[in-house]
Amino acid sequence: MTEPATAPKKTRPGTKSTEHDYLLRKPVNTLAIVPKSERITVTARKIYNVMLQFAQRQGVEKERYRARLSEIAIGIDFNSNNTEVIKQYFRQMATTGVEWQSPTTGEGARWSISALIAHADLIQRGNELTLEWSYAPNIKQELLDPQRFAKMSLQVLAALNTMASLVLYEICCRYADNPGGLTARQAWAWWRPVLTGAPDSPASAYQEYKIFNRDVVKKAVKKVNEVTDLDIELIEHKSGRSVQDLQFKVKRKQALLAPTERPIEPVDLKTIGNIIRAGIPQDRAEKLLLRYGAKAVDDAITVMNERHRRTNMEPVRTPEKYLTAILQSGQFGTEKPVAAPARKVYDTKAERLKLIEQFMAMKRTLLNEMFQEMPEADQIEWIARFEQEALPASGAIRKAFQSKGISSQIVRPVFLKFLGNSVWEDGWEKPTDHELTDLAIRMKNEQQSLADQRYTSKGRVDLGVIKG
Repeated sequence: MTEPATAPKKTRPGTKSTEHDYLLRKPVNTLAIVPKSERITVTARKIYNVMLQFAQRQGVEKERYRARLSEIAIGIDFNSNNTEVIKQYFRQMATTGVEWQSPTTGEGARWSISALIAHADLIQRGNELTLEWSYAPNIKQELLDPQRFAKMSLQVLAALNTMASLVLYEICCRYADNPGGLTARQAWAWWRPVLTGAPDSPASAYQEYKIFNRDVVKKAVKKVNEVTDLDIELIEHKSGRSVQDLQFKVKRKQALLAPTERPIEPVDLKTIGNIIRAGIPQDRAEKLLLRYGAKAVDDAITVMNERHRRTNMEPVRTPEKYLTAILQSGQFGTEKPVAAPARKVYDTKAERLKLIEQFMAMKRTLLNEMFQEMPEADQIEWIARFEQEALPASGAIRKAFQSKGISSQIVRPVFLKFLGNSVWEDGWEKPTDHELTDLAIRMKNEQQSLADQRYTSKGRVDLGVIKG
């Protein structure tokens, strides 16, 4: 007779039950896993964490671990004929070779390599699917009864939607209660495969530290600080002007432990399911979710579905390109808080008008890029809609459209405004004082940077003349 999947693990001597009944005890050797064969997706890592907590509750003495599939993941209608989505994550766990290492050099008794799980079975029992899985012998004891571990909440992990923020939070949990609150210091290149979840490669986009820092580290730090119980700060260690090593300063915002036990929360696959149902392959769905976040993708899919329901237009032929195009508008997934009045950095009405024109030029560029990425059939549909709904009945603009189409210099801005009104929210063409202030500051910074470059270049020429 199988024990209930949620049967709690017996409390070890000297350990409060509330410290691990609902908190995941993640062994230090599993915090900085380095993939050796293929990328580990953020969704797979979240599902893996849920499975690990179930296994810890069921006990290290078991050979196989069991849970209803609905307790592991929700959001997709799983039945005997529709399990491919979840199977893909189990394949990833069973076939992806990883090195297990602590983020602290020298901590941990040994180095190990294995897959995330040894096997997985999906078994139909009545109207339910049950998942069975096991772990490799060389890591099982450490996974399920760790002596050195970081305590973390699955509820907090669920709020992190990028691989870098998820991994960084897990690692920082290891050091949050240390007196110094400092993570181990490691070469910045060491952090690259750890935070991205991808095997390191000379072809990686993050071979330069400034790009890795801008696109991965800073965004992960910001996300962790926004949605978790930790405050973290990046510390760069330099040799001259070059960054060599990274570490993080960590402190807790508040106590994580609660007086009562919480249930294990399954991973919500609703957004992934929505993307796949829209006709986009699972690996591409993961990339869209990773890049834009669940709320933005859900909002964009809603817009695309509304487009599908319009009987007077052809259906979207390439959903991925269409969805990517409207996501790139930046109009989805973010709440627009009421902000305090911006401090203006422009003085005259003429300066304000100049900034507004610059703002509109940037918006038109973005709309044009969006339009160019659409399939040809969609482009034709938009042009036809423009002619029917927004093109003046007579006059210079209509004549120009009839002779040159939207490539005409006087037609193009009118068409792009029509496109913006169709795909973006009302008021997109009316910048706020905050947006104008940010634009003014950015333009001044760019001008200063160009001036500095010219000064440096001139200085080199002058030095060359003197040396000669």
